[in-house]
Amino acid sequence: MPSGRLQEFLARQDADWKTYRRALQRGTGFFSFFQKRPAAETGEPHRDPGEAAGDGGLAGFQRLVLTEKQGLTAETLKRLEEALRLEISRKLQQEKNRLQKIAGEAISKKREECADKLADYRREIEEKHKARLADLRFRLQLPDLAAEEKERIQEEILLEEERITMEIKAKTGEVEAELAAFTKGQQAAVEEMLEKYRRRLWREGTAWLQKEAERLGQDD
Repeated sequence: MPSGRLQEFLARQDADWKTYRRALQRGTGFFSFFQKRPAAETGEPHRDPGEAAGDGGLAGFQRLVLTEKQGLTAETLKRLEEALRLEISRKLQQEKNRLQKIAGEAISKKREECADKLADYRREIEEKHKARLADLRFRLQLPDLAAEEKERIQEEILLEEERITMEIKAKTGEVEAELAAFTKGQQAAVEEMLEKYRRRLWREGTAWLQKEAERLGQDD
C-alpha cells in the first residue's frame, strides 16, 4: 500500500524508533548495573530478599519506558493515519482526473455523432418536403394567378415550412435527450468507479495501518 511518500515517512519513523531503542538499551543497562550495586553504594535502604523495589528503581524506570513507548506508538500511528489520508486523497484526485478525462472524450465523441445524426435528419426532412414546396412555389409564379389563389398557395408554403421546422425541432429534442442521457450515464459511471476505488484504497490502507500498529507494538 505505501507509496514513495509513505515509504519516506516510514523511514523517518523507523529512525525515531531506532533512537528510542538505543536509549532504552543504554538506560536499561545503566539501571541494571545500578540496582546490582550494594545498598551502601547506592544509598538505598536495605531490602530483604523478595521485597518489592520502590518506584525509583528499575521497575519504575520500566514503567516510564512503557509509558513513553505507548505515547510514541500512539503519536506514530496518528501521523501514519494522517499521511495515509493525504495519500488516499491524492490518489483519488488522480483517479478522478483520469476517469473524467476518459468520460469527457467519450461525451465529445457522442456529441459529434449526435451532430452528424441531426444533420442527416435535417437533410431527410427537407428532402421529404422538397417536392411539395417546389410545386407550390412553381404554381405561385404562374401568370394571371388570381389574388385569392395566390394567397392560398402562400399559406400552404408557410404551413409546409412550419412542418419542416417542427419536425427538425422534434428530432433535435430527441438527439439532445440522447446526448443528455449518455452524459449522465458517463458521469454516474465515473462516480461509481471512483467510489469502488475509494473503498479499495481504504480497505488496503486500513490493513496496512493495522500491520504497522502490530509491528510497532512488537518492536521493543
